[in-house]
Amino acid sequence: SVSVDHATPASFYAHRAKRTMYHEIGLDLITADFDFYAGSDFQQPLPKDAADGAVSLYDQCRAAGFTFFRGYDEFVNGNGKDVKPILFQPEGANLGDRTCLPYAIDRTEQDLTLEQITRAGIATLMAKQKDGFFLMVEGGKIDYACHSNDAATAFLETMDFDRAIGVAYDFYLQHPDETLIVITADHETGGIVLGRGPYELHTDLLQYQRMSAERYSKHLGELAEESGAELTWGEVEADLRQYWGFWGEVELSGEQTARLEKAFDAYVQGKDVSEKSLYASLNGISNEALKIMAEKALIGWQSGGHSNGYVPVFAIGVGSEAFNGKIDNTIIAPKIAEAAGWKH
Repeated sequence: SVSVDHATPASFYAHRAKRTMYHEIGLDLITADFDFYAGSDFQQPLPKDAADGAVSLYDQCRAAGFTFFRGYDEFVNGNGKDVKPILFQPEGANLGDRTCLPYAIDRTEQDLTLEQITRAGIATLMAKQKDGFFLMVEGGKIDYACHSNDAATAFLETMDFDRAIGVAYDFYLQHPDETLIVITADHETGGIVLGRGPYELHTDLLQYQRMSAERYSKHLGELAEESGAELTWGEVEADLRQYWGFWGEVELSGEQTARLEKAFDAYVQGKDVSEKSLYASLNGISNEALKIMAEKALIGWQSGGHSNGYVPVFAIGVGSEAFNGKIDNTIIAPKIAEAAGWKH
């Protein structure tokens, strides 16, 4: 659900000194010559300070025999047995951001989904009629949402990842004697804890958040432009009711309301204090709304970065018995190779 040249997908085909060498990573994609690639797009189609006439990664990929598909419908209508597909988000559908697919909470019908990518990958690799295949699928935006401490968005991204897993599981049911599925994470992000004091939990309140905090920050800017005159607290209050359920389904205390009003005052006075995470910048109103939603749902966050919390490893199918108990992450790849009968 991130760009095809982002850290995790790139680590399977590229060898570069830095993860930010996006154009050079794209060149390695061509050299690796895998049967299937998918993601939001390339982050850097042209090299930095490209001169006139520089050849983009799109043209270089086409020259190397790859075919681009923009969106799942285009893939279904144009894919064939002898095609090497690169499946990207439709043009103009990324909300102006080529670095990742939109969050599930912000998705439109035109957007590519991780579930579709998984279907496309399995269909392509099965059509090659090779002696087995390996497919890596990353729900990368779970991490993005946790960097912003956006619980509702992270939960929906996890559910979206589960739908992609469902596609793989359906394939396993059709081929139970020759399929291994392994599900894990490279790390935990945010130090999330369900529970912060009382012996209760109110994650049901998260359903009333109808937009990611990142998207809501942009939405407030659009709202300010549409209002023409100076944005009023009444307009923002109504907007928070609509997109966060505040003062309706999500009851707020006087203190919490005062914090939102304070953030609003700073915003309209040009004194807004934005909060930056690894992948997003949230204005003060959006960030305060996130904190209040976490308080109401009784969800705790420790940081905006990675933690050393244990992450699970789930496995089913051929060789899955090798993934029991606490295991070091470095043995996962050799165990997969062993189950597949590959030398490593």
